[in-house]
Amino acid sequence: MASELGAVLGRRLTRHVGRSIRVDLANLDRLLRAGPARQGLPDIIVALAGEPLLQKQLRLDARTAANRRIKHELLELMARVPELAPERALLQSTPDGPISRPPVGTVAGTTSWQVYELAMRAACIWWSHRGGRRLAAKQLAGQAFGDTKGWTDQRRLAFANLVHRPFDQAVDEADIPIRLSGPLAWVIDGTVADAAAARPWIAVPAHGVRTLGYVDCAAHGILLVENTEAFEKVCLLGGVTDRWLCVWNQGNPSKRLMRFLADLKLPMAAWLDLDAYGIRMIANLEKEIGWEITPVGMSVDLWSIGTKRNQDERQLAMARKIAAELSMSGPLALRELAAAIARTGDCCEQETLYEHVLPTLPAMLRELERK
Repeated sequence: MASELGAVLGRRLTRHVGRSIRVDLANLDRLLRAGPARQGLPDIIVALAGEPLLQKQLRLDARTAANRRIKHELLELMARVPELAPERALLQSTPDGPISRPPVGTVAGTTSWQVYELAMRAACIWWSHRGGRRLAAKQLAGQAFGDTKGWTDQRRLAFANLVHRPFDQAVDEADIPIRLSGPLAWVIDGTVADAAAARPWIAVPAHGVRTLGYVDCAAHGILLVENTEAFEKVCLLGGVTDRWLCVWNQGNPSKRLMRFLADLKLPMAAWLDLDAYGIRMIANLEKEIGWEITPVGMSVDLWSIGTKRNQDERQLAMARKIAAELSMSGPLALRELAAAIARTGDCCEQETLYEHVLPTLPAMLRELERK
C-alpha cells in the first residue's frame, strides 16, 4: 500500500512502512490533487479500496446484521432440541461478523458456514421429529433447505455427524438401480435376478441387493464403464461378460454403487473418459473402496489420437488445473496421462475410441487375470 500511495503522491513512502504517522487529511487531499494522480482523497480511496470507505462499512454492517439474524434463527431452533444443547452453547459463544464461520469444536465437522447452517437446520427438524415416522431424505431437504434436491455430500456428512448416525440410517432414501451384466445372481428364496442371462444388461436396486438375500458372483473381476452407450457396447462384446462383471459407472458413481462394489471384494478395472475428471473419478473410487483400480483403454497414446471434445477456455483451464494436481497425487497408472492433459486440458471421450479399445478389451482383461 505504501508503494501505491507513494506513486500517487510522487514520493517514496516505503521507508515509513511499520511506523505510525499522523496525517492532515486536508493537506493530503491537496497533495493528491497536485500530484501525478490529479485526484482528491475520496477518489483515491475508491481507486485503492474499490469503493468508498463509508459504503464498504455499510456493506460490512449489512452482512454482519444478516449473519446475526441467521445465527439467531439457528439458536431459536436449537433451543427446542435438548440433544443439540452443546452445539447451541458453542454457536452462542461465537462472535458475530461479516464473515460467519462454524463454531470451533462443532461435531458437524465442516469449515463452511453454508454447509453448517443448512445441516444444522436439517438436524433440528430431524431431532424434533424423532420418535415419529422416519423422514424421507427429500422430505427433510424440502423442509430444511426449501429444495428437495438440496443434499450434497458435504451437507450429508455434516448432518450425519449432528444426528450421530450414518445418513442412510437417519433418513429414508429412494433406492437407485445398478446396471450390470456378467456372472452374478441375486438370490432371495430363489434367483431374483441373473445378470449372466440378461441381454444386454439387467438393473438391480442398490440398497436392496446389499440387504436382502445374498449375491452369488463368480466373476474374475469388475469392469466399470463410464458412459451408457459404451457400457452397452461392452455388455454385448464377446469374451467379456462371461468372465467379468460389467457395471455402468452412472456417469459419476453414487455412494450406494461404491458400497456395492466394495462388498464384492473383487479386482477392479475401469474404462472411463480420457480426461481430468475420469482420472479424478478413479482416484475417488480407490479411496472409497480401499484398493487400486486398473485403468484400461486410458493410455496417453489413445488420448493423443482420439477426437477431442470442444471446450471453451474456462473449461480447458479448469481441466488443466485438476490434471496438474492428479499428475502428482493421482493413481500411479494414470499420472502420465494426467501430465499430458495438464498441458492442454483436452478431453477424449471413450465413445470416440471404440475401434481402438473394443477389439482388444477381452485380451486386456484376460491379461489382468494373470497378474
